[in-house]
Amino acid sequence: MQIGILGGTGRMGRGLAKRWSLAGHSLFIGSRTPDRAQIIAQEIARETGGSVQAGDLKTCARVGEVVVLSIPYRACPSLLPTLQEELAGKVIIDITNPFGAVKEGQTSGVEENARALGVSARWVAAFKTNFWATLDQPVNKDGIVRDCFYCGDDLEAKNLIAELIRQVGYRPVDCGPLSSARVLDLMVPLMIEIDRHLGGNHQSSWKILD
Repeated sequence: MQIGILGGTGRMGRGLAKRWSLAGHSLFIGSRTPDRAQIIAQEIARETGGSVQAGDLKTCARVGEVVVLSIPYRACPSLLPTLQEELAGKVIIDITNPFGAVKEGQTSGVEENARALGVSARWVAAFKTNFWATLDQPVNKDGIVRDCFYCGDDLEAKNLIAELIRQVGYRPVDCGPLSSARVLDLMVPLMIEIDRHLGGNHQSSWKILD
């Protein structure tokens, strides 16, 4: 599968690109600074032996069969309308976090991004409650597989993303419809605060025990 990562030069974007490259997918890293993206793509390709390309955001959105939205949330309202043609109808994994930039409990970052795009797409919120540092350590020091919460309204898209989550090494946890992201958004600042009290090493994770 060809996976495009919009904002793939950030820590989460780079980490996901590495894990999915190791799983055998072709990656395209999109950035507002394509030269920097090219350097990072070459580094990941050398490390994984996979196919990793890079370029601008519009090219990334066009070539990705699945597209990851990994740019800062506050940049999304201006960027997304410029990518309508490229993203229409596609599966989009929204990993952005609004950090109070939306009306808490009444909407979510992913719902607002879907409105900003202005055309129909198959949105799934995922990886919001996972620290970048755990992408290389999906199993914690006690041997417990970390959870990744995801939600969306398109069942086929959710099943696809659940498999991509497994390929990272996490356990996918289906949190229901896209509106559940309103809760996930609020879990992120709390996770950061708890992690800070535990030493701030970005190794904390939410876990559902069953």
